[in-house]
Amino acid sequence: MPNVSAEMLKEAFIEPIRFALLVDDEFPTYMEMINPPAGRRFELARAGELFEFCRQRGWLCDVDNVAAVAMQFEREKSLNQSDLLILDFHLDPGRPDDPSKSISILQDLASSDHFNLVVIYTSAEPSRVLREVAFCLGGGVSLSADEAAAVTPIIEDMEESDYDRAMSALNIETIENYLLGRRPNGSANELRGTLNQLQIPAKTHNATINTLCYDYFSRELEGEVLRRRSEDEKIEASLGQQTDCKWISQGNLFAVIVNKSEGPAVLENRLHQALVEWSPSPLRVLMVHARASLERAGTISDEKVLDTPRRQAGWLLRILLARNEGETKRYMQELYGRLFERLVSSIESEMVEFGTRLIDLNGEEPVAVATRMSCASNLTREQAYHALNEHLCSDNYKELVMTTGVVFRTNRNSTYHYWLCVSPACDLVPGQNGSGWDGDLHPFRPISAVRLTPVKNVAALTVKLQNAEKGRNIFIYVDDEPVALEVANEDSRQMKIEILLLADEGVVENSRFNGFNISKLDGVPSIQSVDFEVVGVLRADYANKLLADSGHQRSRIGVDFVNLPIH
Repeated sequence: MPNVSAEMLKEAFIEPIRFALLVDDEFPTYMEMINPPAGRRFELARAGELFEFCRQRGWLCDVDNVAAVAMQFEREKSLNQSDLLILDFHLDPGRPDDPSKSISILQDLASSDHFNLVVIYTSAEPSRVLREVAFCLGGGVSLSADEAAAVTPIIEDMEESDYDRAMSALNIETIENYLLGRRPNGSANELRGTLNQLQIPAKTHNATINTLCYDYFSRELEGEVLRRRSEDEKIEASLGQQTDCKWISQGNLFAVIVNKSEGPAVLENRLHQALVEWSPSPLRVLMVHARASLERAGTISDEKVLDTPRRQAGWLLRILLARNEGETKRYMQELYGRLFERLVSSIESEMVEFGTRLIDLNGEEPVAVATRMSCASNLTREQAYHALNEHLCSDNYKELVMTTGVVFRTNRNSTYHYWLCVSPACDLVPGQNGSGWDGDLHPFRPISAVRLTPVKNVAALTVKLQNAEKGRNIFIYVDDEPVALEVANEDSRQMKIEILLLADEGVVENSRFNGFNISKLDGVPSIQSVDFEVVGVLRADYANKLLADSGHQRSRIGVDFVNLPIH
């Protein structure tokens, strides 16, 4: 059962397309059509067919015949999900069988910051093109240091005739298993037999087969694309599938391969078919649709977001009153967050309607649907509910300064100790509270923190999840395992509150900061220097609830209000 219907994939990926860039070394640019270069012939008919194909769909279209143009456009103009690149696979007129230039473009698009839809339009056999692209995008199995040490002398010591004999026993199924990161299976039996005849030790067969697969591609491809190849990148592709549609996804690239003999008329249907076979996760589809919705929103939504000049003056004044570079950065991040929150709100109904149609139970059990749609089939019911509670209570941490709800830890005697900051956010802003004890301690800053008790045992964690609504625990994922952090004892409901001192006003860099805690040393209270690591931060509503629960009443409404200066 597909995660997303074909109709909704088309709505998210294809209908938003507004612009198509055609790159083919046999196509004329617009200027070359006006002033044809002497002695050069172009594929005018095919270029015209593709241009008409785009025009009929209402897409703006540009044509070029130089490979560098595609990447210049990506870097300077940002090809994104509302654009389509139709790319010839062989872009070097002097070397018509060399795909290096087009593969280099695909490598750049896969690692770019934007999602890129590409149709590789080629005269070559699509299955072969797919294998070469998959290899250059990182498909394959790399050797461990021990495997390389064992196999390298074996390959080097082979007679040329023996090496050619082994390579001739290498078949396409084995090569495609290699590209998908799988161990050689029964398809490699003939090759294993050849290796046995050549007296290659059986324990090295898998590594030898993987090396031969690597050599199969490296003999055909140019050194530059091989040097730029990132090993062991996760690829998804139609390799080994019973389909006439050849496609590949890696990083921010999704490409479908179409033979030129089929003509432009099949391009949209083939792209749609490839997206259906790829079956991206619903959340990825939601993100793609949301970006397209934001792009369509245009200046009308911008006007709604910006509100009145009076409000804009207040927003700008917030930035201008910053006392240092750190505050300027923080206030600017805050401003962008609020602007985009308003922008999303202005088109929220369109996105919510799409998401409601996309994510539907259809009579199934919720956990089963969630794990299937997310391709997390190995996730247990308990793990799924832990992930849900993580989502509800925690947020991404912005590495600026300490604030209410930050969860941090330190490693002492090979054991992690966890805390939660429950000081009011207003008291943690750098430059605040410059008098009294706080002023005397500057740049050290005292904070109130709740000592947390970690629970990792599966049975105990399940009990915590069964009582999640009581609000006694924080659910996070750290060190690749789910953890519950007990905030208040289940019986006494009391928090373990401590005072910690933070260095440098609580500035956090690379998730780390330094401070002091009070503990007994030789039976006497002593201030100990400690290196802390941030592992998460609670969402504002959860952080404020725990702040109130901790009994602190020092927080005040409007932590970011600014006094009008008295002249």
